[in-house]
Amino acid sequence: MLTGEGVVLREWADADTPYMPRLFDAADMAANTDIPAPFDADAFLIRIRRRQAQRIVDLAVTRDGGEPCGLVALHVASGVIGYAIGPAHRGRGLASRSLRLITEFCHVRLGFSRLRLGIVQGNVPSQRVARSAGYVRGDDALVERVNGLGEPKLLETWYWTVPPAAPGR
Repeated sequence: MLTGEGVVLREWADADTPYMPRLFDAADMAANTDIPAPFDADAFLIRIRRRQAQRIVDLAVTRDGGEPCGLVALHVASGVIGYAIGPAHRGRGLASRSLRLITEFCHVRLGFSRLRLGIVQGNVPSQRVARSAGYVRGDDALVERVNGLGEPKLLETWYWTVPPAAPGR
């Protein structure tokens, strides 16, 4: 469990199943992520548990450790982060605060000096979240992936790197 920035990132639990369709069964969620549509909560929990074997950590974004509002995912081996906030919880800074919290954790506790995001080309809200957490778009070529609708999507690569030390340190 990670706490800070007014959010709590915690493991998903079976008790979260009733909340999941409201978070993830949305057209823009499937279009901008690899979460399948139509959404299936039981399949989602199985997916999370399978991804742990691949060193991918999926955490529920909450305000206080209770009701999930979205997710943050970290691929530990590569330093790739993903995030998604349910439609009813957007516009409150949860994505930005969650991304800053997981970024700080990755840097301070796991020793990452560079982290990466893949953002669907043209997803302006996600680009704003990335900028608010100190990420910048890289010069990398677009990467093609399949979204939750089974359609190809083009991803921009965004990076966070350790800020340079202040002079005299």
